[in-house]
Amino acid sequence: MRMFIAGLLLAGAVAAPAFAQTAPAAKPAPMPADEVKRVVEQTHNVQVLRVTEAELEDSTTVYKVAAMRPGTAGNAAYMVSTLTVDAATGLALPPFRHQAAGYSLPQGGSYEPNRTSNNPAVARGHTWR
Repeated sequence: MRMFIAGLLLAGAVAAPAFAQTAPAAKPAPMPADEVKRVVEQTHNVQVLRVTEAELEDSTTVYKVAAMRPGTAGNAAYMVSTLTVDAATGLALPPFRHQAAGYSLPQGGSYEPNRTSNNPAVARGHTWR
């Protein structure tokens, strides 16, 4: 009987960590927008112009931060860039997200400017090589 109880306790001890790994983790609360602004300004030495809340394809809450470089940045002075920032940590996310089939590009925009319908060569059926 003691061996049976010891076996049950051992099985429970082995199964508990496996169950804990499969349980869904609670999402951390997003940082307030003014806190994200402060973190980005200190981390990247930029002036934050606008902070907008957004959501990724996997329903992760992020902030889109429009930031301007300072006037002392040489040729990049006053350049405005948009950073995607994790709402929970305030850290910048990479622009490309690796997936099983490669990577996904951000939605919106055209990445092939010569293949638009406004280009006369496309209207004539030009073959691109």
